[in-house]
Amino acid sequence: MKRIIFCFSTVLAVFLIIGLASTGVWAQEDAKADKTGTNPINFSNDLRFYNEFSWLNTEGDGQQNQTTVEFRTPFADGKWQFRVRARYTAIEADFNNDGIDDVDEWGFGDIDMRFITVPYIDMAKKQAIATGLEIFLDTASEDSLGSGAWSLGPQVFYVKFLKRGLFAPGLQYKFSVDEDDGRDVEQILIDLNYLLMAKDKQSWFFTDPQIVFDLENDIEFAIVDLEFGFMMSKWTDLKGQSIYVRPSFGVGTDRPTDGSVEVGYKIVW
Repeated sequence: MKRIIFCFSTVLAVFLIIGLASTGVWAQEDAKADKTGTNPINFSNDLRFYNEFSWLNTEGDGQQNQTTVEFRTPFADGKWQFRVRARYTAIEADFNNDGIDDVDEWGFGDIDMRFITVPYIDMAKKQAIATGLEIFLDTASEDSLGSGAWSLGPQVFYVKFLKRGLFAPGLQYKFSVDEDDGRDVEQILIDLNYLLMAKDKQSWFFTDPQIVFDLENDIEFAIVDLEFGFMMSKWTDLKGQSIYVRPSFGVGTDRPTDGSVEVGYKIVW
């Protein structure tokens, strides 16, 4: 209990200081013009629907299908953005390669929320720093469909704006504050976000190699995403709407997935 109180107090104190420091600084540069939803510090309203099919790294056959609804909105005069994601998941997995599924379940997965702000931005130097807090809720309807833990994930991103995109490496420390027996969470996650826009700004390539150090289980792995996105206004009269496809692959012996394919739709206003 003392560890939980200390973690909560430390994170919330840092979070409050950062929020106060960010007064008067926020990322709404080109907010009205950018409808791609690719700029992580462009705090627009954003609704997304996407489905990901994954091939699991199990001894036998394993697969997972996950449908996600995501909503983002700015608040506090645009200085902050709130994001929430809810999932419906189906999983089948043969852990022993005996032809029998050890897990065959479907239902609601965990819900997570994020609060993010930009305490520093210098457009003359084309750089910014964003910081935030993710809250992971243990809401899964079945044990196999979620983490089994309530967790916090303070994070920080450095954003470097490029001529036709951006590079945004990020660091997150994720830890559980309440968990089921044997399901403690303690991870360090490193993201290497890179975005390349087409000259007409109607399509883009985005990649997010994520390196995970699982301190609780003493394992490391990486997941590499490759996203190809297109504004629907390229072919229709639908403004602010886009579609994308995002294949990914896992790296490392302890990777949770061998690969996946995600397709999504988003609307930004």
